[in-house]
Amino acid sequence: MLIALVVVAVAIATATLALRPDEARQLAAEAERLALLMAQAREESALGGVPLAWVAAEDRYEFQRREVTDRGPAWVVVRGDDLLHPRELPTGLSIRRLEADGRRLAYGERLDLGLQGARRLSVDLTLGEARSRVVADEAGFRVEVVPAGRS
Repeated sequence: MLIALVVVAVAIATATLALRPDEARQLAAEAERLALLMAQAREESALGGVPLAWVAAEDRYEFQRREVTDRGPAWVVVRGDDLLHPRELPTGLSIRRLEADGRRLAYGERLDLGLQGARRLSVDLTLGEARSRVVADEAGFRVEVVPAGRS
């Protein structure tokens, strides 16, 4: 009976560890999503002629569109769009470092994604010990895994 209990306990512990979300995999998925959304926004801005921007906080981000309002031109948060709506990051995942054309950006600072916007961009995402970087340059948007201990 005792042996059977030990076997069941080991099986439950193994199953519990196997079902825990892998931080690196979850981070990679979020970084890839961000890269694809930013690429989509940049392309939409270029083709549609409507300026789009990205604004980040530590735990969320949103896209903004330049529109004419009753008070004149203004940046308005994109809502009701299947792709470019505001997003909250999963618990524990955060945006750590933002750079555009070699200049550090603060949370809340608007990053123009249009043709006149930044040519080089870097966004660091972290989840636990895992770290990824979304990078944009002339070649497009891509995700890089950042080894532990590097910035």
